[in-house]
Amino acid sequence: MKKDSEKRSAQLRELLNRFKANWKTPPAGYQASYREVATFAAGTGSANLLGVLTQYTTIATSVHLMISYFRMSTGMAWILGILAAVCAIIRSPILSMLIDNSNGKRGKFKPFLIWAAMGAAISFSFVPYIPESWLDMELFALSLPAIPLMGVQEASTLSFNLGILLAFLLIQIGTFFITLLNQCLTGIEQTISSVAQERANISSVKGLVSGLPSSIVNIILPILAGSVFAEAGGWNAVEMYRIAFPICGVGGVLLVSILLRGVQERVVVNRSYVAKVRFIEGMKILSKNKYFWIITLFNAFNAVRSLANITTWITQYSFTSNTAKTIVGLYCSTLLMNAIAIALLFGPFLIKKLGKRKLMLCSCLVYAAMIGLQLIFHKNPVVILIVAFFQQFCGGYYYLSGLMTSDVLDEIQMKTGKRLEGFWQNYMAIITTVIGIFTGILTPLFLSFGGVGFSDDISVALQNDTLRSNIFFYQSLLALIGAVIMAIPFFLYDLNEDRHAGIVRVLRLRAAAENAEDGNLQPEDAETIRQLTETARQTGDTLLLAEMEKHPCIAEVLKNTDEAPAALQE
Repeated sequence: MKKDSEKRSAQLRELLNRFKANWKTPPAGYQASYREVATFAAGTGSANLLGVLTQYTTIATSVHLMISYFRMSTGMAWILGILAAVCAIIRSPILSMLIDNSNGKRGKFKPFLIWAAMGAAISFSFVPYIPESWLDMELFALSLPAIPLMGVQEASTLSFNLGILLAFLLIQIGTFFITLLNQCLTGIEQTISSVAQERANISSVKGLVSGLPSSIVNIILPILAGSVFAEAGGWNAVEMYRIAFPICGVGGVLLVSILLRGVQERVVVNRSYVAKVRFIEGMKILSKNKYFWIITLFNAFNAVRSLANITTWITQYSFTSNTAKTIVGLYCSTLLMNAIAIALLFGPFLIKKLGKRKLMLCSCLVYAAMIGLQLIFHKNPVVILIVAFFQQFCGGYYYLSGLMTSDVLDEIQMKTGKRLEGFWQNYMAIITTVIGIFTGILTPLFLSFGGVGFSDDISVALQNDTLRSNIFFYQSLLALIGAVIMAIPFFLYDLNEDRHAGIVRVLRLRAAAENAEDGNLQPEDAETIRQLTETARQTGDTLLLAEMEKHPCIAEVLKNTDEAPAALQE
């Protein structure tokens, strides 16, 4: 027993010593120190904290504030959703040009962080402060014809008031800024290291740490809804959001500020590289890449698969007592969040064991199976809540699509010489938005099969036991279709870890060789050329050998390195 205790103590000391050694210095073979990883993980908590605001202000019939305070119907949500899609299509090229033509001294992405966070915080925080009297100020109405297929048996009108339209405007402004913030944070994550396994490790740590602020808020809100604001309507009490939103907004801005000095962007390019890409050029490059379409289809149908998450409705409408609602709310905000944390914790190990493609396929297929169980047991809210845990666990591996995107961006850079982080995100946003216009009509269509009309108040329908059961069934059925479609494209994904490692080697060799061609050769460039040419000759790496042929200067660099290594150090 004493020897075992001493052995454990020695292992713990070794672990602590290794942690201290790598706090400021990256581990061997990696590029980011532990301090930089910790700074990045904490700073990205800003997007999660500001995401609380988007979570409770989304134009959807599953959001408490929208269906209670703003009296949202499925028809109004669909029409405003189309308008939001148009805004997204306009927004995407603007963001692409901002990001992929950025040549700031602080980096490509960091210059946008602070004002993007501030814009999102201010815009969303004003939404619950829209006066209730403005919701009675009707501005215009749309005439709806009879559409029996969608539950509209008679011609009717859909009224739009000043309050809902102002909320829509604020949400669109806030969405512009939160999208810019998220894309910049994603860009930093994709360039913080060129080592694929290190990026996976960082993404896992980020997922575990960055979600803590929003998790704390999501634990507090159910308690407040079931106690302090129970008499005012619980989750439907607008006063609760008026308190929580400004706090989350200020916290999000403070968190993102720590990224500015503590994190580096490490794009593998030569020192004279200038980011300059036209939007049409970026679209053409991406349109020819099959991996772009695989990941885009996955993201396009994620919104449909996400319809399986009906825990918000269960919390508010499947249980009658405030105590039960509070307990279920805490379950949703703690255990369900822990399911994602568990997935993130095992992520790096599973990626190393299975590879990103296999892990993604497994998570997608198990997720679909869990939705199938939800469909079978749609009348039992307890079973749905249990199944939701496993859905969340599998959904935790959604971040793999971001890691795959990083790998594909490196491949595109190898082939074209262009870095397209901003174009990727925004061109994909245009495509997913267009697809979303068509998939968006599926929700009111499927709910109409269960007796919920296009212009019906969804909050009223959910109070009816029969209609609530029908809503759960048809929404789960639609989510299952989306889950199956999401999984299919990854059977065609074949950019594995070994091939990506070869691509990074090519990019490193190219950057060093171009520095030599520009007369900007540094000792580390010469060493990179020496190491990689030696690797190419020993392994017969066809990608490296082909790259070597493109740069005649490599032979001269190798000659000088062999003949005068001391001169290169001066």
